[in-house]
Amino acid sequence: METRHLVFVYGTLRKGHCNHHLLKDACCYGVGISEERYAMYLKNGYPYITSSEPRYLVTGELYAVDDETLEILDRFEGHPRYYERREKPVVVEDARHIAWIYFRDPPGILLHSGDFNDVNYGKDSAPSYPQTMSTDTRRTVTTDRRTGGTF
Repeated sequence: METRHLVFVYGTLRKGHCNHHLLKDACCYGVGISEERYAMYLKNGYPYITSSEPRYLVTGELYAVDDETLEILDRFEGHPRYYERREKPVVVEDARHIAWIYFRDPPGILLHSGDFNDVNYGKDSAPSYPQTMSTDTRRTVTTDRRTGGTF
């Protein structure tokens, strides 16, 4: 019997995003949140989270994957050189799970919330560059949920 691994994905591996096809054979447990707070950044259109800044709970999807799919995800994420995979607690439908999450620690654009779906970056035909708020050397993206626009 093949080992199943739980993986919590929060960016382009989620349903409706460009890299979701890598999880085509995976079993989805549903949408959930991280139990711990992280900061989500955007760099070159791709999100990543860092554990060094406890800002907000991160929204993502929980999947059960086999050994082969986990190896594919590790190669895709550049684990352990680019992203680092760590086991962390997540909650889906009031159930707590320990799942692999990919982390990265370099600077980028700080997202306003822990949900990549809140970002309008690159979804329009014309580039939509977020206005930044300078609290430190990182930038913050703020999204208006009513209009979908960034400000």
